[in-house]
Amino acid sequence: MISLALRIAGCLGLAACVAVMVAARPAPTSANPESPCASCHEDAAKAFARNPHSALGDAACASCHAGADKHVAEGGGAPILAYKNADAAQSKTKACLTCHASGQGHFMSGPHGQASLDCTACHSMHGAPVKPALLKGAEAKTCGACHGEIMAKFGLNERHKLQEGALACSSCHDPHGPAATQRLGGFKQETCIQCHTDKGGPFLYEHGASRIEGCTVCHESHGSPNRHMLTTQNVGDLCFSCHSFSLQWHGSMNAKTTNCTTCHSTIHGSNMSRIFIK
Repeated sequence: MISLALRIAGCLGLAACVAVMVAARPAPTSANPESPCASCHEDAAKAFARNPHSALGDAACASCHAGADKHVAEGGGAPILAYKNADAAQSKTKACLTCHASGQGHFMSGPHGQASLDCTACHSMHGAPVKPALLKGAEAKTCGACHGEIMAKFGLNERHKLQEGALACSSCHDPHGPAATQRLGGFKQETCIQCHTDKGGPFLYEHGASRIEGCTVCHESHGSPNRHMLTTQNVGDLCFSCHSFSLQWHGSMNAKTTNCTTCHSTIHGSNMSRIFIK
């Protein structure tokens, strides 16, 4: 009997605590149709209902729009934001990094942050219809707005299939990462061999150029007028740019008459030949 009484008392106490918490709950400020925000900002609320930020629930609007309680109490007024348009990019980004610090904490040390771009340069917080990653437009179009010289290379005859949708800019690049080499998602050739696995080895005999310098020492990664997206038109020119000293019997060969890979066919690496003949 005593045990049953204690259980009943515990349940009543828990119910009382829940009632107090519900009563003390602040006025909803989310995109819920019943929220004070939606009563004035109906279009924004409807669009925001499909936004991933709506998962924040009642804190959705107030997370970025500071002073919501006062704004509602006064019946509206000046726009309430966590930052102003005239604020520095660091201040604007800080508002987003309050939640997104775990994944994008190095943004300000990267090239986009150092160029004084804030999150709203690429992302639309209230975008409708909602695009992947809340981008303002298609990913390639968003990147191409600044990187026009890179996008032009995807129009060349030898290129990665960006236009066909086989990959996106973020397949290779981390737009929020620090200013690492090539600003790739991995270190040098690691990003490339995610797709070109046969070129990654491991090999018993590795080609030092790809292992030390990376794939881009021979290949133009976005697009090229040359076969195999090479940085030079002639294979011999490319090879001789590093191998200026070769065996004597190579003396009769030159860049115009020689395709080095005719003999050195396993140029990315080999398990059988130190000089990549097989």
